[in-house]
Amino acid sequence: MIALQPTEPGRWAALQRCYGQLLQLCDQLEDIADRLPDRVTAAETKALAKAILAALADTHAEEELALLPALAMSPKPELRRLAQRLRQEHDADTQSALELAEVLVSLNGRQPLLSPDATGYLLRAFFESVRRHVRSEQDLLILLDAIPPASGAPN
Repeated sequence: MIALQPTEPGRWAALQRCYGQLLQLCDQLEDIADRLPDRVTAAETKALAKAILAALADTHAEEELALLPALAMSPKPELRRLAQRLRQEHDADTQSALELAEVLVSLNGRQPLLSPDATGYLLRAFFESVRRHVRSEQDLLILLDAIPPASGAPN
């Protein structure tokens, strides 16, 4: 029987750091959304676009190393299905982040891709979705930590 524990000491801690970074970036996105249509600089939007893409890629990589294998090796079919669903969500998350980055970079151009209202809506939809996703996965880590190491017959 395979225990639902991180395979390396500190693996959850690395994932939690990634989640913390994503939540900080969400706060920055919210700040920009609150300031639209004015008072945003090309430097901050370009840096934020780059940071979001990097933080999301880092988080997905950590999830692939720690969380998803723990779920995929579970004797519980529900947890194995959850691992598959989370892997599929990575693609959708990445596409959303790429769209968001493009819009952020365009804010200080002559022709922004979206109106200020549409940009604000996009930013809010993204950061609210990421916040929910992160908090759900943080709750999942707590639940996984509460499962004792498996031994004996499968459930």
